[in-house]
Amino acid sequence: MRELLPMQPGDVEATFADVAALEAEVGVAPKIPLEEGIPRFVAWFRAREGL
Repeated sequence: MRELLPMQPGDVEATFADVAALEAEVGVAPKIPLEEGIPRFVAWFRAREGL
C-alpha cells in the first residue's frame, strides 16, 4: 500500500517535453502513443516483478 503525500520540494506537477530536436538529430520518432505505451509498460513491469 502506498501513502500519498502533499507535493514535496523538487516535485514536478507537470512537464511538457518537446522531442522535436532529438527526432531531427537522430531521425527517430516515437511510434507508440502514450495512451497505448504506458499500459503496455505497466503490464510488462508487473509480469517481470511478479506483481
